[in-house]
Amino acid sequence: MRILQDSEIDTLEISSFWGKSNIKLSKNSGNKSKPVVTATDYVEPNIPDREIDQSPIIENLDHQKNQIENLNTNPTQQKPEISGKIEFITAPLVGTYYSSPKPEDPPFISVGDRVEVGQTICIIEAMKIFNDIDSEISGTIEEILIENGSPVEYGQKIISLRLDD
Repeated sequence: MRILQDSEIDTLEISSFWGKSNIKLSKNSGNKSKPVVTATDYVEPNIPDREIDQSPIIENLDHQKNQIENLNTNPTQQKPEISGKIEFITAPLVGTYYSSPKPEDPPFISVGDRVEVGQTICIIEAMKIFNDIDSEISGTIEEILIENGSPVEYGQKIISLRLDD
């Protein structure tokens, strides 16, 4: 209080969000008047108008559109039909997906690998505990849907597997 009296500070206010406490000290506790803001106090900022060159953006969109059209019209780039039913292996818990036991080790599985029931396919780390995730179905790895080191949600599809006929 003495510091406030001896200074040029008129009002001191301390707030806390989580504790919901609020302290307000003022020299002029009897003076309840508040400063009045008039229209002359506000100054419109001077921001110059400038044109934004959108041609690189438009060119990129045109290029992407051409690539999509080429994929749709070029049958050699489309995947051939393969027999067998596709199943997805989902994350049994929330955590971080790892494709190998150590960063320098090869991944447990790769696209095209044959997987058997009980085979370890990845690790999901949750709260510093590394959980081996084993396959519950047999088949061939069609696609790995998540990148190494990425977070996963419970039930998120992580691997697509083509079941044997």
